[in-house]
Amino acid sequence: MSIDLQTLKCGECGSSALRRTGLNEYTCAHCGSMSLVEDDVSDRLERVLQQVKHHAGQQIAAEQALRQKQMLRTVGFVVIGFLGVAVAVQVAMLLFGSGKRSDTPSVARSIVERTIATDGLKLSEPRQVLVGERPKLLVLARNETGRPLERPGLKVVFHDGDTRLNERSESLPIDVLMPGESAPVLVDLPSGQNVTRQDVTVEKLSEPRSAADGPRLAFSRVRLVQQGERVRLVGRLVHAGAPGAPAFGSIEALVTLYDDAGQVIGVGRGHAPGSELAPGARTAIDVDLSRFGRGAAIAAWDYRIGYRTVTPSGARTTVLSADRVIRTAGAPEAFHPDLRLGTEDLLADDSERFDPRQLELLPLVAGRSTIQRPLFMTELVNRSTDAIAISPGAVISRFGGSTADGTTRLDALAYLYPGERFPILLEPKAVDRITQTRVEWKPMRRAALPGPRKPLEVQVTGTQAGTGSVLLNFSQRFTYKSVEVTGTVKNPGTAIAAKVRLWVSLRDRNDQLTGFKLIENLPAIAPGESVPFQVHVTQHGRDFASVATLYQTE
Repeated sequence: MSIDLQTLKCGECGSSALRRTGLNEYTCAHCGSMSLVEDDVSDRLERVLQQVKHHAGQQIAAEQALRQKQMLRTVGFVVIGFLGVAVAVQVAMLLFGSGKRSDTPSVARSIVERTIATDGLKLSEPRQVLVGERPKLLVLARNETGRPLERPGLKVVFHDGDTRLNERSESLPIDVLMPGESAPVLVDLPSGQNVTRQDVTVEKLSEPRSAADGPRLAFSRVRLVQQGERVRLVGRLVHAGAPGAPAFGSIEALVTLYDDAGQVIGVGRGHAPGSELAPGARTAIDVDLSRFGRGAAIAAWDYRIGYRTVTPSGARTTVLSADRVIRTAGAPEAFHPDLRLGTEDLLADDSERFDPRQLELLPLVAGRSTIQRPLFMTELVNRSTDAIAISPGAVISRFGGSTADGTTRLDALAYLYPGERFPILLEPKAVDRITQTRVEWKPMRRAALPGPRKPLEVQVTGTQAGTGSVLLNFSQRFTYKSVEVTGTVKNPGTAIAAKVRLWVSLRDRNDQLTGFKLIENLPAIAPGESVPFQVHVTQHGRDFASVATLYQTE
């Protein structure tokens, strides 16, 4: 290797990556060649290399300083730009004023000062209530500021004598509290601690950032229902705007219950499903209410609906509606606690309802269980000629003479077609015989034929009678009759039949029910295919003479 002393480059490859590896010894980091030099040459090379390193360090430092200077200049321009915009907005507001509120919810209001004095939100005397088994603090807040308030909040500090326990913050259960409106606030009490007093203060108040006046929303159909201790409000909401009008979003409902003295005894908040409600569309809100004051009956209730308009670009504007609280005097509709009441079932129009008088419960047929205890069988029949009962349901109360024997809930069906018979088993608990039944039907909807069910062809291919036995308490053995039923289920349609359920019923020579069983483990069936089934059905009554089937699909 030779070193070019003028340019400090390797004489073999031309690289300048030289480093000292020993006394008078230099190595090229690129090609690895090594060179030995005399002492005076070595000293001279070291001085040159140090100068090169020093120059490179100065160049890097200069580049970093230039970048920092450019960054500071950019930040300065941004800050000056923001300050200029803020000053321009303030000047424009002072010259032209904040303007009047728009009559349409699509134009947002300009608000100069959003902060509002907290003493304008008046608070009632707090009182402790039980919501279920949970202790809470109830406070009523009334807006007397004359301006709409965006989600007001309260801070509560709890004390036990002179001892400060803890504090909690809670917002009102509505996005906007309009002038003159009141709303109840429930705050959790400290668990397992004795609270002798509490200090309640209002947190910072402000108006909504983007808001406009608009029409109030009201339910086109609404029902307050009670099942035992549970109270619900269900309501249907329709967007009556013309095509092209802004959609509604962030739809919420606040419901309050009152006793006959006007005291608040319940509150609940619910939201509409989905993010937007388009013009001409409808939705439903189902609100579960937290009830307190168990000794007081519900004498009145009210609701209010808050919402925002949504533009095609996604911009949302809070709608301010005057007189939006809608009050109703009267008690809720009472239903049996065991009924499963769907929102759509409760809100169906009269033309959409199925008449429960077209459903018949056949006379009871006495039978015996596998351990020879009395039981009774019946069938639910759809006597309509053209209407399908959608999700029929009921609570069947049993009686032995004048003695009530409990209830049987009927809710296994998704629909019942005209002429179909659904088997039901009733087992007495406290009586030996069931002498009568009383049926409470749920509100049901109807559908026209052919209806929602995918058609299937069920064929029974064989039956074989047999016997079985069961040992009770390791001391008594009982013998019973059963029938093995085999068959196939074929899908003649063009769509897959999923979640197929099949009831197989045994009937005697008088066409009365004598036993049945549900098959739930059938697989999905593709178009044109069939699947076999085999089931053992216990015979509770007289000997069977025929087999009937009832199926459901999704």
